[in-house]
Amino acid sequence: MRTFFVAISFQLAGSLLAQSPDPVTLRDASSNVANGGTLIVHGTPTDFTLEQELTAELNGLVPRTVNVRRYELNVVPGTRNYFTWGANMFIPVYSGSNPVWVGYDPLLMEAQEVSYFSAYFRPESVSGICCFQFVWYDVDSPNDSSWVNICFDTETFTGVAEQAFAPPSLDAYPNPVADGEVTFTYDAGGANGALQLVVHNAWGQRALVRSLSTANGRATVPAGSLAPGVWFAVLERDGRRVATQRVVVGH
Repeated sequence: MRTFFVAISFQLAGSLLAQSPDPVTLRDASSNVANGGTLIVHGTPTDFTLEQELTAELNGLVPRTVNVRRYELNVVPGTRNYFTWGANMFIPVYSGSNPVWVGYDPLLMEAQEVSYFSAYFRPESVSGICCFQFVWYDVDSPNDSSWVNICFDTETFTGVAEQAFAPPSLDAYPNPVADGEVTFTYDAGGANGALQLVVHNAWGQRALVRSLSTANGRATVPAGSLAPGVWFAVLERDGRRVATQRVVVGH
C-alpha cells in the first residue's frame, strides 16, 4: 500500500485568519501538513483494508469540542468505508449508503492537544477510485473548520484500467475575498454528466446553485451575495460531489 500527497490548495489571508482560524492542523505520517490538500492511498482490489492515518493538533490557547464530518465525493458501489476519531471507531458502511457521515461523539480537546484519526476503506475485490472529504469543525462554532480529501485507488496499479486518472478539480480566486467577485475554475475530469456549482455554509444550507454547460471552465459569483464567513463551493456531477473548495468571505 502506497500513499501520495497531492498539491495543497488551502490558503488564508492574515487579516481573516483571526476570524476563521483552522481549528486543527492535520499531519500525515511524514509530518506533512495536509490541511486543504488531497491524500491518495494506493492498493489492490484484494486488499482487506486500506488505511490513511492523520494526527490532528488543536490550534489556539483554549479547549474546543471538535467533531468530524465525512462527505462522499466519488464512490464505487460494493466497497465499504469507515473512520476513527479519538477513541471512537465506527462500523463499516457500504459506499453510497451514508453520503454525509457526522461523528456521533465529538472530542473535547485541550489547547495544543494531539488526537488521532484514521480513514479506512475496504475494496471488497472491486477495482476503482473512491474519494472522501473529511471536515473537522468546532461544535460551538461550525464555521471554524479544517478539511482534507482522501482518495483510495485500487485501480491504477492493477492493470484493469490503463488510462490516467485525472481527478475533478475546483479552485477559487481570490480566496479569501472581501468584495467584487470570486471566480471558480472547474474541471470535471473528462467525465460526462449534468454539472452544477453549489455554494453552501458549514451546516449544509445552500446559498447558490448554478448549472454549468461545459465540462471545464469558469463561473463567477458576487462576493456580496455571501455573508462573511467560511463557505464551501462544491462541483456536483449528476447530483454527486466530485470536488470541493473552501472559500473565506469577509466584507
